[in-house]
Amino acid sequence: MKNYLNFTLTGSRLLPIWIAFLLFFLIPYYFLLEGLSELTSAEVSAEGPSKLFFLYLAIVLAMAFAFIFFLTKLVFQSIEYKGTKITCDYTPLRFIGIIIFGLLFSVFTLGIYTPWFIKNIHRFFTNFASYNSNKFSFQGTGFKLFLIMTLTIIVPFIVVGFVVFTILKSDIEIWIYQIIVISIFVSFIYLIFNWMLDFKYKNYLIRLDTEFFRAIGKISIELLLAFILVFIFRFLSSILSVIWWVTEFFPETGKIAINMVLAVLILGFYFPMAFIRLYRYFAEHTKSNLVEGKQILMGYDGDQLSAFFFIWGQVLITVITLGLYFPWAFSRIVHRVLSQTYVTTIIGAITDNK
Repeated sequence: MKNYLNFTLTGSRLLPIWIAFLLFFLIPYYFLLEGLSELTSAEVSAEGPSKLFFLYLAIVLAMAFAFIFFLTKLVFQSIEYKGTKITCDYTPLRFIGIIIFGLLFSVFTLGIYTPWFIKNIHRFFTNFASYNSNKFSFQGTGFKLFLIMTLTIIVPFIVVGFVVFTILKSDIEIWIYQIIVISIFVSFIYLIFNWMLDFKYKNYLIRLDTEFFRAIGKISIELLLAFILVFIFRFLSSILSVIWWVTEFFPETGKIAINMVLAVLILGFYFPMAFIRLYRYFAEHTKSNLVEGKQILMGYDGDQLSAFFFIWGQVLITVITLGLYFPWAFSRIVHRVLSQTYVTTIIGAITDNK
């Protein structure tokens, strides 16, 4: 029997957090970018970065992690299954301790500790959440994440950088370089998602059950479509630039507005469908081990086309309202997706060869 999830978070509950984020993150972030531009300019002050630069950096980091904390807490507490919600025992002090220690130790180790820092954050949000008084437990390790980041990002980029800038001396078309970068990220996306979806509930081990190359193929198709649409957007933008160069029919503000609409139409057209297709694939391949002859399965049976139009519409309204509609768009999109996601328990194990 399929039992569907429910999501009860509303836009009005998320709005205060979103407004606080806009005010206390975006404004310091703007000044931080100004400071970065000064540091990378030709004339750099001999005294180095100003004290205000580090103040803005601290505020930006603090606001970003605060937003992650409160948003994640709201999201988890709003997930409902069989009429019972997930409960979260998230204490701010414990989270602050993880963040401060993780940031400092990552800096002192020149970034080597970063995978363990990420693992501690993910474990915090997983291990202090429970359903029906039974806690979840994240099983992933920092060392495994370290290997993933090293083998799929650090080593490949070092090799690609050496080949492109040393052997070829940058004599390579930019689109070829972009294809190489996208290819590197394909395996990274799958391995990271596979690492994150590894937790225990009671005696059930919930993990992703799909072949590596099959999952890579799914992700590659979506990234290829994105790559093609980006080129279409650039091509159309170049045509519009030529038209605007020879005519003054459109004012400058009109040109910017048209570019924004065009960007939403091209990039926004792809993203919702890619998201739904990948979500459905990974949901259908999320399974548990066999416990006392029972196995937990997940799935998504929503209509992809209607979901595509719904998500696209929410994103478009968010862009038109300059981000003010985001709390409602976020809550409605998540509700739409989760309400069509089901969890079922079967007798015996099923092998899915789709």
